[in-house]
Amino acid sequence: MIFRRLTYYAVFATVILLSACNKEYRQIQRSNDSEAKFAFAMKMYEAGNYSRALSIFEDIQPFMRGRENFEIMTYTMAHAYFKSRDFFMAAHAFQGYTRLFPNSERTEEAFFMGAYCMMLDVPYYKLDQTNAHTAIRQFQLFINSYPRSPRVKEANEFIDALRLQLAQKAFALANNYYRRSLFLSASVSFKNVIRDFPETRFREEAMYMNVKSLYFYAHHSIRERQVERYLNTVDAFEQFERAYPESSYLGRLRNFMIITNNFLDKHKS
Repeated sequence: MIFRRLTYYAVFATVILLSACNKEYRQIQRSNDSEAKFAFAMKMYEAGNYSRALSIFEDIQPFMRGRENFEIMTYTMAHAYFKSRDFFMAAHAFQGYTRLFPNSERTEEAFFMGAYCMMLDVPYYKLDQTNAHTAIRQFQLFINSYPRSPRVKEANEFIDALRLQLAQKAFALANNYYRRSLFLSASVSFKNVIRDFPETRFREEAMYMNVKSLYFYAHHSIRERQVERYLNTVDAFEQFERAYPESSYLGRLRNFMIITNNFLDKHKS
């Protein structure tokens, strides 16, 4: 019985508190006092009510420019977007802060957070990776601007992670061409992976798949172009063999080379 009464009183108190908060929120929305609205929005932010804080901040933003509290409001808005997990808006808010307040003590953090939020907004690797490219550029600009920052190590790690995702997308595109028997397009795409991401863990497999793509491209070519294209296959195989002399793929590729060399021996000019 006592527990039920305590629960009832707790629920009743919560309802009363929420009602009062809602009333205060509606009143502040109707107010023309930007400073009072700013104070209320900061209170909502500190309470973890980021949606209400952002609603008020966005309402008064045009009227706060040039005022004493404009900087802290801009900085807090960026963090409110971040804590709301609206990473796209957070990225642009942090970037806006760095442009407006380049000499602030908070600018280094905001610069890093702008890139970090853009990275968090990067979708699954098979989707458009525009934000990944943007985040890499932003992290690199951060490193160039703050080379002694303790965040540089983390920024480099994030760049590596983003480049891995870009390499994964490029490799998946090349594989898709190969599966569709578009062997020339596959070869070009695998070569792009090798050229653009020399450090990637996909490099060995990309070189292996490039040899296979060139082999099948030559195999399905018209007779007049086969010698030239089989020679390209041999070149690609030799590059792979030099790069990965212990590769488990070599046995498979040597089977292709037997057929390739037999063809070339029969069609020597």
